[in-house]
Amino acid sequence: IIVTSALLPLYLKLGVSPVILTVVAGLANGTMNIIPWGGPTVRAASALGISPSDVFVPMVPSMIVGLIIVLLFAVHLGIMERRRIGKLIYEPELVASGGGGSIRKGGKATGGAGTGGSDDGESGQFFDGLDPNRDTLRPKLLWFNAALTVILLVILVMDILPIPVLFMIAASIALTVNFPKVKEQGDAIARHSSSIVSVVAMVLAAAILTGVFQGTGMVEAMAEWLLNVIPAGMGPYLAVITGILSIPLTFFMTNDAFYFGILPVLTETAGKYGIDPVEMARASITGQPVHLQSPLVPAILLLVTLAGVSLADHHKKVLWRAVVVSLAMLAVGIVLGQIPFG
Repeated sequence: IIVTSALLPLYLKLGVSPVILTVVAGLANGTMNIIPWGGPTVRAASALGISPSDVFVPMVPSMIVGLIIVLLFAVHLGIMERRRIGKLIYEPELVASGGGGSIRKGGKATGGAGTGGSDDGESGQFFDGLDPNRDTLRPKLLWFNAALTVILLVILVMDILPIPVLFMIAASIALTVNFPKVKEQGDAIARHSSSIVSVVAMVLAAAILTGVFQGTGMVEAMAEWLLNVIPAGMGPYLAVITGILSIPLTFFMTNDAFYFGILPVLTETAGKYGIDPVEMARASITGQPVHLQSPLVPAILLLVTLAGVSLADHHKKVLWRAVVVSLAMLAVGIVLGQIPFG
């Protein structure tokens, strides 16, 4: 919410694709999702009866490497986007050829020799973001809104109230203070109704799918099937196998289904080969960069909806990069001995 609301107008103003915003934010969010107060680490620790700190602390180097790779991806995406948009540059080679130089806009020469002086009207243009003179601006309430946001985040981290209740209270306060009249409040809600309805519908659909997985016993059946297809000779490598399996499995199912349904079964089998539960837990959280891109995760649905990006466009750019980050985190864990390899 904070990243998108702060940066999306800037992206639109510069003509940068909002998909870049969702990709970078999604990758960073997924990599940081292994922090001990996040869901996956706590779930893995709870399912196996171990301490979350024993799972997370040894994985800090893996997380740091993952974040470095995310930053490198961000730099590469920025360079590629700059080339796509184009910028005003001077063409010295046209000066040497007697063309008198050229100013290039959006990667196409204009006003120089051999050019028609035309532009496609799409590249290198600046697009307006939010209207700076819109009626909904409340500059006098800037500090109140900022304070409300900070308080909301503090209470969110303290985990005093359920998240839905907390956001309903904060939204009610914000609407009442910023739009005192009932009609203005209705108009504000109507302006965002399309985003609200689409996100709620997707979350409900994801919840139904999750319920079908769990209620029909499909998760348990998948766990048994995995144990049957893994050769006995691969037993000593179960920690690494778990890390690799966490990439697709946490994408297609919720964290609850994976950590409480599949991980305990894999861990019990791994124990026969001398692999500790804490090592299995560390391996299991390396798939989180991919998991956070799943349509079963409300956060990613909110991200793409706020940015006005289709989930398909987001997945085209983010999934293979998320797999790279996950595999890098797993590799670092293996190299440093936090995840056993044989």
